[in-house]
Amino acid sequence: MSVKSYRLDPTHRVVELSGITDADDALAAEQELRALLRRCDTPAVIVDLECEEPPPAVMNLLVRLRRFAERYRVFLCVTARDPQAAQALREAGLERILRVTRTLSQARERTEVCCAAATASPRPPASTVRTRLKVRLYRFVCPDTRERTPVTSASRPSDVL
Repeated sequence: MSVKSYRLDPTHRVVELSGITDADDALAAEQELRALLRRCDTPAVIVDLECEEPPPAVMNLLVRLRRFAERYRVFLCVTARDPQAAQALREAGLERILRVTRTLSQARERTEVCCAAATASPRPPASTVRTRLKVRLYRFVCPDTRERTPVTSASRPSDVL
């Protein structure tokens, strides 16, 4: 079992996941990944699967990891570079739950659209039809990172009828 991580840029951390064959390896990897997410210094984490066919333990690990990442408001994306791994995730129906891409560049592009901190770049966002469409579509997939304040009688304007 091997879990390596490195910082891709200021908004992305890549975690390479390989060598997980059974539930014990998955449990050890999950503990490492949860610790990494707790102290994560980037708003987006890309899990890079480095296996041909991920075993069921890895698939369960990824689903639990996504739920855990949402608690810490970390955008999680899974990259399956191997076609067999991508096919296995697709057949298991995990593309509906996880954000699965085939390359790191696709994962970066997806986080630029979804992740609020990634879009706060010094250059203005491209205003193309494709970008506007992605923003509308991904709004349903991405967690809302803004804090909501409850409406109370003290915070409401008094002149509203």
